[in-house]
Amino acid sequence: MGQLDVDLVPALKRSVEDGSLVLQLQPEIDLASGGVVGMEALLRWRHAERGVLLPSDFLPVAAAAGLMPLLGWWVLEQCAAEVATWAALPPADTPRQLWVNVAGLQLAEPGFTDRVRALLERHRLDRGALGLEVTEETLAQDPTLVADTLEELRDAGVALAVDDFGSWYSSLATLGDLPVDAVKLDQSFVRGVGSDLDDDTIVASVIRLAHARDLYVVAEGVESWAESARLVDLGCDRAFGYLFSPPQTPERARAMLARGVGSRPRTVDLTNPGQRVVGGGPAL
Repeated sequence: MGQLDVDLVPALKRSVEDGSLVLQLQPEIDLASGGVVGMEALLRWRHAERGVLLPSDFLPVAAAAGLMPLLGWWVLEQCAAEVATWAALPPADTPRQLWVNVAGLQLAEPGFTDRVRALLERHRLDRGALGLEVTEETLAQDPTLVADTLEELRDAGVALAVDDFGSWYSSLATLGDLPVDAVKLDQSFVRGVGSDLDDDTIVASVIRLAHARDLYVVAEGVESWAESARLVDLGCDRAFGYLFSPPQTPERARAMLARGVGSRPRTVDLTNPGQRVVGGGPAL
């Protein structure tokens, strides 16, 4: 770490206690109905001097300083508590999921599954209400250990997804035996959908193979109507991105879940299907 990064460590250690960590939620949309079927958890850090920082600004520091378990468990605790509030939202008995990225370091912790199981029981969460996302990179580092842990998590009642699929050049065929529910297409492929034949071919292949394995596909970071329309044509199941909604506070996210439809930001011109909306940042 450079000197500037070292300077972040003391404040990052205090962030869990001082209220400077912020959880935001970005709606996940069912492309067939337009309804909100879940949320993606995003982490932000309100640094006293540097302002709001994205995960890419501070998670490498946290990893190098051994703080990932501290931050990761804070996020999981917050997310479980948030999902518990959704049970009171209309319409009644509507399945909804909150997806959380889990770092490889946290996934490899001894007793990780037991602690997750206790978290689910404490908040009385339904099976599948809390979803954990694992990146391809994590899967590639120790496939056997990760697969065993995922089996335990699924048995505990957690939904599972492969995050940023395509960024690590894995073959979906090699992931076929993993106990996951969804594949989340990396944003780099979504960017070219509808305009790049190679990306169209890749996305179509991923969707076809995923469906053959009873997995559903989520497109990450959708920012234009052209991308959304092409994803529908290719049979993609769900999507999230600034086209549908920017990240929201938990309070506003609950209101969107209760309405059941995605709110589109005012910066989107509904008369311009080719408009691209930029913004946001990576999730935890």
